[in-house]
Amino acid sequence: MNSLTFQTDRLILRPFDDADAVSLRACLNHPDLADRRYLARGFPENLPLSARQIRDLLETWGEAKRELYLALIQRSDQALIGYAEFDWSWDPHCPFLAIVISPPHQRHGLASEVLHLLLNYIFENTVAHNVSSWMADWNQPAREFARKHGFKESGRSRRQGLRLGAYYDSILVDILRPEWFALRES
Repeated sequence: MNSLTFQTDRLILRPFDDADAVSLRACLNHPDLADRRYLARGFPENLPLSARQIRDLLETWGEAKRELYLALIQRSDQALIGYAEFDWSWDPHCPFLAIVISPPHQRHGLASEVLHLLLNYIFENTVAHNVSSWMADWNQPAREFARKHGFKESGRSRRQGLRLGAYYDSILVDILRPEWFALRES
C-alpha cells in the first residue's frame, strides 16, 4: 500500500519522498499546529521540529508496515500543504485516520476532499467496518469537522495530557461503514 496515490481536482495525495523534508518541516512547524500534528511517538507535538527530526520522521513513516502516510500536494503550485495518515496496525477492521492541513490552507474544503476520498477508498477496498480518529477536547474545529462528516464521539481518555497548565481529555470519534455510505448517498 505504500505506493498508493490519489487525486482530486485540487490535490494529489502521494507517498512522501526525501525532497519533501523542507516543505514538511515548514508545514509542521507552523505555530498554529502546535499540539495538532498527530505525530508518531517520540516526536514532540508542541515544539518546533529540527531538520534532523523531520528526516527521522520521514524515515519512520517510510518504514511503517501497517500505516500509510501521504503528502498532500496542491495541484495548482505543487506545494505540500499537509499529510494524511491511515493506520491499521491495531486492527485492520478499525483503522485510524488523521488529516493535518497547514493553517494557511485550512477552511477551504481541502480536508473534506481528502476525508471523502480516503473514506471511500477504505470502505470500498478494505475490510474496515469502522474508521476512527482521536483529538483533544480543546480542539473545537477538529471536533466540529468530525461531526460535520458523520463521525460520532465514541470514547474519551480523561486527563490524557497537559496544555497551557491544564489537563485535557482525548476524544475518540468514529464512523461505521453503513453510516458513511448513508451519508455519502444523501
